[in-house]
Amino acid sequence: MTVRAATAQDATGIVALHRSANPYGDWYRNPLQRLGRVPYEDLTPLERYLHGGFGMDLSLFRRHLHELQRRGFPVLVAEDRGKIVGECEVWTDEEPAPFGRYAAIVRFATGLPPNSAVEEELRHHAEERVRKLGYPGIDLSAAAAPRGAKPLTKYGALWENHSFAADLRAVPPPDEEFETTFLGGEYGALEGLIPLDHREPARWRFETLTALWPAAELAGLQDATKLVAVIVRPSGGARFAVLAALREWIDPPVAELDVWLDPAKITKAPEIVRAYRIAAEVARKLGTKRAETFAPPHAAKPIKSLGFSATGRSEPWLRKTV
Repeated sequence: MTVRAATAQDATGIVALHRSANPYGDWYRNPLQRLGRVPYEDLTPLERYLHGGFGMDLSLFRRHLHELQRRGFPVLVAEDRGKIVGECEVWTDEEPAPFGRYAAIVRFATGLPPNSAVEEELRHHAEERVRKLGYPGIDLSAAAAPRGAKPLTKYGALWENHSFAADLRAVPPPDEEFETTFLGGEYGALEGLIPLDHREPARWRFETLTALWPAAELAGLQDATKLVAVIVRPSGGARFAVLAALREWIDPPVAELDVWLDPAKITKAPEIVRAYRIAAEVARKLGTKRAETFAPPHAAKPIKSLGFSATGRSEPWLRKTV
């Protein structure tokens, strides 16, 4: 087995690998509801995407791979006797502390069931690659972190993401005035803020939610997602941001709440309470009764005081010094 940089010619093999790991076992118009079983060829690119991301459709993955390569992000493949048996995508960026300048593995694909030996080989080569690029360590996003297995040696949790849910009717409305400015598709407007939900790189999360990522635009995610994205300036506190998304293929409907705070405020309970009261008010504009959010453990008590309950899901962002 050899590990090398991916090329555009690998797209077909990588998509075949992703398709072989379809977690739903068959192809559906809406796989989350197991509705409308049809042949793969009859699905739209968006419907294929719903089965596991951009790697489920060749047109989407070609655009996705092109954008990763255009931005200089390492994409690796493992090849065995001429067949693609693994793929690894690395995202490089810089964010406020504790993340700083980082390189993070954001996606593994090794078939179904996952091949731990191929994953380990890809991870080793990714570590070597980012070391040569001058990064002090390598991270694993929540999507790339192993589940149900023993912890990886020398990797530790840099950021814990715990899940909370609430009936929006039970969350008290804001008790202060605030102004909102709609985000016009500019990630730069979020400079200096950090998302409490950090299962994914902040920029990646923003660009896929807003469909600014070219493959997301090609898939038509903007037409299948109701989104309210705003900068909030409360009368009595620091600016923060709220992204509230409602994905039309999820039933019963639920608003995904992303709260972005000034790093100096992320441990201050009054600021967290203020932000989530206003975030719930923003989410009500989507017309749904239920909301879900992810946040680190220190935010649990303030969030629960507003009527949110822990759901038991935990998805860590890991870091290793190389």
